[in-house]
Amino acid sequence: MKAEIVSIGTKHLLGDVLDTNSAYISRSLQEIGAELIYKVTVGDNLEHIADALRIALARADLVLTTGGLGDQARDFTRQAAAATTHASLNPITHELEGSILLGNQAPRFAGFILDNLPGMLVCLPGSRREMAYLLETEVFPYIRARARLKSGMLILRTVGVMESSLRQQLADLALASNQWISFDSYAGQSNIRLRVMADTEADIQVQLDMLRSTILQRLGDHVFGQDKDRLEAVILAMLGKGGYRLAVAECHTDHTLSQLLLADTAVTVTASILPLAVESEIDLASALQIEPPTPTTTITHWCRTAAEEMVRKTAVSLGLLV
Repeated sequence: MKAEIVSIGTKHLLGDVLDTNSAYISRSLQEIGAELIYKVTVGDNLEHIADALRIALARADLVLTTGGLGDQARDFTRQAAAATTHASLNPITHELEGSILLGNQAPRFAGFILDNLPGMLVCLPGSRREMAYLLETEVFPYIRARARLKSGMLILRTVGVMESSLRQQLADLALASNQWISFDSYAGQSNIRLRVMADTEADIQVQLDMLRSTILQRLGDHVFGQDKDRLEAVILAMLGKGGYRLAVAECHTDHTLSQLLLADTAVTVTASILPLAVESEIDLASALQIEPPTPTTTITHWCRTAAEEMVRKTAVSLGLLV
């Protein structure tokens, strides 16, 4: 299977932002036995993106794009895919005819697969975290099933341990010639990807289970989940199981953490999270009726005091200040 990566975004073309997505995809393609033949970067221009997709689909069996899937004026990936493949684009939902949606986003934001082509077109979001998750949990399983590859993969997700430490702890792991292990890190988390090739699905599963058991014995609680597990979902489930409530105050973050926790619709314990409607430390100090920090304040001490006051005044179990 020949593959091509099309990275979309003027910021990547000009070098303003390092393109880590295409590097991640390049490494990951090796795990499904795909041969990467081209990597292309194109700016936010509808005509140029459509040309890049047309050329890529003519010479590769699998084309993967990242970026350009939002609803901003510069996001043209969906329109370019429609123009290149002649698939109709719903003007209301922005869903392409015959596409397979990825993830749980609305069609106008979601990644998608178009498989009714001479090759396969996979369009992924530009967010590094979301792109990697969809690639691991939906795209590659789909490709392996379609190609009837006799291989299996298991992703063990870890937190609180660096990739270099993981490599060191697992360096002496005895792997057979049909077994592979690889690593990837981002946002304070590290993934351990296990791949096995065998004659039967049962044999593949037995080998993956044995590798998983060995790694869990070595790493213990550093492994928080596997495959589709997300750290925020695991944390929410733990809070709910323990009967804890967490108050979260975020200053200068645009409520990124709270939105991430509350957006996990697969978990029904979001009542465990109490986000405070503050934008800055001044807002938080006013809400808690404490003195705001000054240029001479020891900020770590002030944050601890504020978090303790959050617990007291909101009657929760835990207070988190970011």
